[in-house]
Amino acid sequence: MKKIILISGILTILLYACKDEDVISIPEQTSTQASQDHLFAENIFNDINRVVEDGFNDNGLSKSSCANYKSMASDSSDADTLIIDFGEVDCLDEYGKLRRGKIIVIYTAPYQDSLAQINTTFDHYYVNSTNWIQGSRIVTNLGRNINGDMVFNIDIDANITTKIGRIDWISNRTKFWTDGRNTTQYPFDDIYIVVGTGSGNGLNNRDFTVNITDSLEVNLSCLLPTITHNKRCVIVSGKVRITPDGYSAREIDYGMGGCNCDFSVTINGDTYLLVVP
Repeated sequence: MKKIILISGILTILLYACKDEDVISIPEQTSTQASQDHLFAENIFNDINRVVEDGFNDNGLSKSSCANYKSMASDSSDADTLIIDFGEVDCLDEYGKLRRGKIIVIYTAPYQDSLAQINTTFDHYYVNSTNWIQGSRIVTNLGRNINGDMVFNIDIDANITTKIGRIDWISNRTKFWTDGRNTTQYPFDDIYIVVGTGSGNGLNNRDFTVNITDSLEVNLSCLLPTITHNKRCVIVSGKVRITPDGYSAREIDYGMGGCNCDFSVTINGDTYLLVVP
C-alpha cells in the first residue's frame, strides 16, 4: 500500500527557501526539490505560451489589459516581430499573474501556418514580482498528422532567477492540437497532447532529467475567467519521470483533480502531494 504524505505549510516554504538539500526536513533520498523545480518552470512556460498565443489573436477577447502590443510586420518576405510590453511596474492581469518587462516574439508566419517558426525571448521580464525569466522558446509548426491534428515542436532553453536561487530548465516537446482547432479566436476549448523530454538544474544546484512517460493533456478551459486566479495549471493528466543526479527516479502524476495545480510525486513507493506555487 502506498503511503500518502502531504507536503504543505512550513515544509513547502522550506523546499523553496533553501539551496542546501541537507536542510530539507524529509530524508534526503525522498527530497521533492527537483520535482517542484520542474513543475514551477513548466508552469511558468505554459503561462508564457498562452500570453504569446493571445498576442497573435486579433479579437481582443483574451489579450492582457496590462500589456501594450507592438507589431513590426512591414515586410511579408522575412521574419516579423511582436513585442508584448507589460511596462516597468508590476500589473495584475486576467490570468492572475503580476507581470512587468517585455516578451519579444520573432515569427516567420502566424502560429497556425505550417512550417511557421516562433522564437520568444525576454527583456527584463518578471512574473509575480521576483521571478526573472531569461532564455528562449522556439515553436515550430510541423503541419498536420494523419489524424488532422496540428503538430508543434517546442524547444525551451531558459533559466528562472527567484529571490532565493536559480532554476535552469531545458525542455524538448512535441504538442498535438487535438481539440478546438476550428475556433482559433477562442482558446478556452483547446486541448493538446504533449510528449517529450527535458533536463534541468534546481535550486539545490543538483542536475535532473525529465521524461514524459504518459502523455500530458493540456486543457485550456482551466484558464477560463470563471476559474479562480490562484488555480491556473493547464496540465490535467499524464505522468513524468524525474531523475535527480545521484537519486532514484520519482514519478509525477498530474491527474490529481483538474486545474487546481495539485500534483503527486511517488518516490520509492511513498507518495507526496505537491502544490505548484
